[in-house]
Amino acid sequence: MVLDSAQKKLLDKILSSSEFENSKIYQTYLTYLVESTAAGRELKETTIAIEVFGKDARFNPAEDTTVRSHTYTLRKKLESYYFHEGVEDKFRLKIPRGHYSVKFEPAEEHRIRPKGLFRLGTRNDAFLIVAALLALVCFLGLYIHSQNRALKSYQTMDPADPVWREYLGSKLPILIVVGDHFFFDEKMEKYSGTVAVRHPGVNSMEDLRTLFPEKNGEPSSEPYFPYHSIWSLPPILSILYASHKPFILRKSSDISPQILDEYNIIFLGSIKTLYKLKHTLLKSHFQYEIMPHRVLYKPDGSDSTEVFITKLHSPGPNEDLVLALKLPGPNRNSIFIIASYHSLGAPTIANYMTSPDLRAGLEQKFMEKLGRTPRYFEILFRVTGIDKTPYSTEILVFDEIREAESL
Repeated sequence: MVLDSAQKKLLDKILSSSEFENSKIYQTYLTYLVESTAAGRELKETTIAIEVFGKDARFNPAEDTTVRSHTYTLRKKLESYYFHEGVEDKFRLKIPRGHYSVKFEPAEEHRIRPKGLFRLGTRNDAFLIVAALLALVCFLGLYIHSQNRALKSYQTMDPADPVWREYLGSKLPILIVVGDHFFFDEKMEKYSGTVAVRHPGVNSMEDLRTLFPEKNGEPSSEPYFPYHSIWSLPPILSILYASHKPFILRKSSDISPQILDEYNIIFLGSIKTLYKLKHTLLKSHFQYEIMPHRVLYKPDGSDSTEVFITKLHSPGPNEDLVLALKLPGPNRNSIFIIASYHSLGAPTIANYMTSPDLRAGLEQKFMEKLGRTPRYFEILFRVTGIDKTPYSTEILVFDEIREAESL
């Protein structure tokens, strides 16, 4: 394959898109794959690991998933590009699953074109059309008037809001990470095909390689989102839509640590789905355990550790522990995490953190302690309710996270 001018122009357009422009590693990797394919090279995982990711000759694909995880994320970034900026491109760049070669394929035509023009007939036809248009104009006028009246009582989030100002005022793109449970595809002779498997102890490819080194599984393309994630989205999306802030939506199993400096990030979901972001918690004083459901808190200068426990979820009365952490990212960006053990907590705190009225008690506590609401903070909530309906919210721990201390 020889890279012609149209393909080169398409590649340049992709590399300069919002999906790729702030990601040097994926710009480099995509360019490498395109140029290698054009040169007729048959790439192997080991070759890519050495030439692109700086691995040495001791690289073992069975133990190191660097190439596979980056390729998986690269495919997702291309899908996102073609869903947004590249929707009108005449050709599409694809990396077939299981291969490292690149294909330029004609885009499918989805547009429906009218077959003919509407023709006016008699004078009565024209009169009816004019009357219909006048009725439509009157209806739209009444509708717009009613909407304007409704908008007068609608308040958008203040861009200077102490919790969300970095997201509402920054030029960095916003990435919303929705926590999904990790499934992996496994070939089973019994079913004469591939099945998606969920194991409670496997929450990442690293877990899979550690616990089941003999399995040659890949992340499943079929996601499963717990209630925590989906019902935490509406209050977050409402403040972004109201402030006209665009965002990218991605499931947690698709992200990699390499992109943590490219966005202002909001994570929503179950504590179990934090596996790709668990290292960011090192910037706070919290640790969590899955079984049993425990959150450990050890502040600086303390010799003791506070332990907070919640029981397994039940259909009756429940208590849930919720982490609300606004952390400094590696590139002066922000990482906001709202995560709970049960489906009760995360949606409740997502609504709490996006409502200045509900948040008034928390801000008052910060004012009494610090004289201000800090830019970065760590909070542990206890939410009590029945099934998925909360009836009380308690602040167990709250403190500031200083940027200098977190580096």
